[in-house]
Amino acid sequence: MQISKHPSGLVIFDGAAEIDQDFLDGWIERRSEITAGLTGKTDRRLKTIEDYTIDEDGNYVNRGGYKFTPEQFKTTPLRLVGLLYDATPEDTAFVNYLDGVMAKCLEEYIRIYPEVKTSIWYRTPSHAAVYTEGQEIGPHSDQAVERRGSNSKYWGLGNADQDSKPVNEFPTRTVVTASIVLRDCEEGGELKFAHAGVTEKAATGTAVFYPASYVGSHQVLTITKGSRVSYLQFYCHGTPIEGQQETHVDSWYNKDGKWVPPLISAQVSPL
Repeated sequence: MQISKHPSGLVIFDGAAEIDQDFLDGWIERRSEITAGLTGKTDRRLKTIEDYTIDEDGNYVNRGGYKFTPEQFKTTPLRLVGLLYDATPEDTAFVNYLDGVMAKCLEEYIRIYPEVKTSIWYRTPSHAAVYTEGQEIGPHSDQAVERRGSNSKYWGLGNADQDSKPVNEFPTRTVVTASIVLRDCEEGGELKFAHAGVTEKAATGTAVFYPASYVGSHQVLTITKGSRVSYLQFYCHGTPIEGQQETHVDSWYNKDGKWVPPLISAQVSPL
């Protein structure tokens, strides 16, 4: 594995994971079927073609309340969530392997930026994004929350009317974002980090870590040939928002009261 450090807290781990592409095809098919049937066990990120309503302005609204213009809806990738619900032993082992890769890379990220160690209290349940030709994600940060309603000058404040409150404030807890490229497309699909001055055609097996704030603003350029699959994880700080612990928090304490991985220890072992 080769590690490269870039401006704005961006670190790229080339060759972090080995992905069997035939297994990945079956995994995507199985998880797509299960994700579509999950009710009350998934978070806001689920969006499938079959799972939306259309508002009076012609925008698409997913089950979590997130709004997409018709053009955004066509170009937004499918999100697979609840990856351990009703998973086969093989699929569970695959997710555990990816989480292990993430943990090793996170240890090195903390070595590079030791101050981040005490800002990570827990992680979110992982999810996957599946892009096909013509799909992309525009520039954004992973701490952003979506505005809604017309009373935007009071957005997020106590005197705002209910319809103008953010859809979900959980992203404000996110400190570090990480992803593993499970499949790179033939053309397009580059990761672009504007503030770091980096546009990376990350190969299959590459892990990428960066700040979830505006400093780490990023985008995925349009896939022009083939498909792209990424595995994503958010590392968070602070007390989980009430009512979102079950769907948004993957606790890092095990039954023996130890951290997994041992983020709080003074020593961070090398890769």
